[in-house]
Amino acid sequence: MKTSSTTGLKKFFLIAGALLSTWGVLAQLYLVLVAPFKPGVTYGGAIIRVFSYMTIWTNTLVACHFITGWLAPTSRLNTFLTKPLIQTGTLVYILIVAIVYHLLLANTWNPTGWQAIVDTVLHYGVPVFYLVYWLLFGIIVRQEYKSAVKWLFYPLLYGIYALIRGVICHEYPYPFVDVNTLGYPEVFRNIGLLALAYYIIGMFILLMNNLFLAPRRS
Repeated sequence: MKTSSTTGLKKFFLIAGALLSTWGVLAQLYLVLVAPFKPGVTYGGAIIRVFSYMTIWTNTLVACHFITGWLAPTSRLNTFLTKPLIQTGTLVYILIVAIVYHLLLANTWNPTGWQAIVDTVLHYGVPVFYLVYWLLFGIIVRQEYKSAVKWLFYPLLYGIYALIRGVICHEYPYPFVDVNTLGYPEVFRNIGLLALAYYIIGMFILLMNNLFLAPRRS
């Protein structure tokens, strides 16, 4: 039975999460739009480039979860986003954002000023916040382990998008999918390894969920 204090705390998390994740995405977009453009780049091209990063895709997904939970809790979209399969999958995706960035990308550049703040929010702040929210208020029930395979659809869809966009624009969002530098065999190997990482993290979350968290909620 939910108490008024629990309901109030959940609403606080929804509002705070919505503001944090939305601010991160919009702030990153703003910083790109006010920066000097490369020759031939338009505002439209810059916007498309921002939304070509998995970080932005996933932070936007998290923002949608928080916003609909806050402003439209009875909507079909919120019903979909709060299904255990989708809610837990979102956790896997945003955790991978933090892990991949920390292990593979953080040392490739040195952001300063507002860019450093936005970078921290998108890659660390939102993932940690969503993890805490999921632990406190997620719909945690026992799930099938094949969910870890279903969750691979999202990163594989992104990989296909990144490669197709690269063929068209001759630009790739991340160095490990840069066909121009690595070639297709190496890029496909990297995509396979990333898919394996998604699967391993997904299985780990499922094990923790089914063995320790779900029994306590039942």
